Amino acid sequence: MKKLEIVLSRDSLHHVVDRLALIEHIKSLHVTSSELVNLHTKEEDARSLISIKIEFVVEDEYVDEVLQLLLGDDKITFGRIYILVVDRAFELGYREGYRFRLALSSLIRASRKDVFNTVTDYEHLAELFPSYFKSISIRSSSDNMTVTEEEVTIDDLSIKQISRHIVYPPAVHEVEILSGYLEGSRITETYTEASEGTQVMVVADIKIKEPLARVFGFHIKHKVEQQIKGVMKELARFVEDRLDTVE
Repeated sequence: MKKLEIVLSRDSLHHVVDRLALIEHIKSLHVTSSELVNLHTKEEDARSLISIKIEFVVEDEYVDEVLQLLLGDDKITFGRIYILVVDRAFELGYREGYRFRLALSSLIRASRKDVFNTVTDYEHLAELFPSYFKSISIRSSSDNMTVTEEEVTIDDLSIKQISRHIVYPPAVHEVEILSGYLEGSRITETYTEASEGTQVMVVADIKIKEPLARVFGFHIKHKVEQQIKGVMKELARFVEDRLDTVE
């Protein structure tokens, strides 16, 4: 499958919509205003849009047909056209939410115990990482399981959710998000001793509900990935600075 991103002049949107309506395999367009636009969008509806960048998915065999229809219309003024290879998850993303997996790793120059204890000190995470956690509180805790209620931020957007944490100190921290736009997502962190400190591996199976997927469009994976990388970077800075202070 191919994802097409098209940047065009505001006045051209309704011409593009009319053209794409001729291809029955395209069901909807994704516009940067975070709205799903019906193929029969009226011109007056387009005037309220923030910008005119549309994204949609089409089967490989229809890409040439789409381009010929659009490029052959002198009423359409293009800025840029991007064609990217995607899988079917993108097509489903507009109707059922969006799902993807990430695997990230980082070396932190501190002991595994210090790193693990910092990550699982839930009540202080908002103080340690204010750019990513607005608030977090413990709802219940028993043995190796803790349930937290938290408000996190992604690109200045606040998201409230409930998460379940299961720990196997000091090696594994598993998180399952139980409610909110990321409900059903699972994140597994493993902490391995290394010669220079602690090797942290994060494997995430992320599920995004449709309202949030529409806000960020096809950039949502990048946003979440940058979020996780940011937390890992701040974690490394905090525990390494604390170690330097002690020494």
